[in-house]
Amino acid sequence: MKWLLVSPLILSVLQVLLGKNQWEKLLGISSLSTKVGVLIYALSYLVPGLSQARDVAVFYLLAGGSGVILFSYFLRRNRE
Repeated sequence: MKWLLVSPLILSVLQVLLGKNQWEKLLGISSLSTKVGVLIYALSYLVPGLSQARDVAVFYLLAGGSGVILFSYFLRRNRE
């Protein structure tokens, strides 16, 4: 069961490390951020007493998405 949760994270890390250009690495970072946020959110339902983790997961997902958008903006500006 643990491999089912951990293997997508490992694949995202490999995509970040082995990406051929900056955009592929950015895609890996975005994927990793989303997967970690969803994992935190799912664990908040599975483990009793972690209801505050839902708020953390939502904030993490929003911050991760915003970070990817900002990073892509700066990557695009450096290209021009």
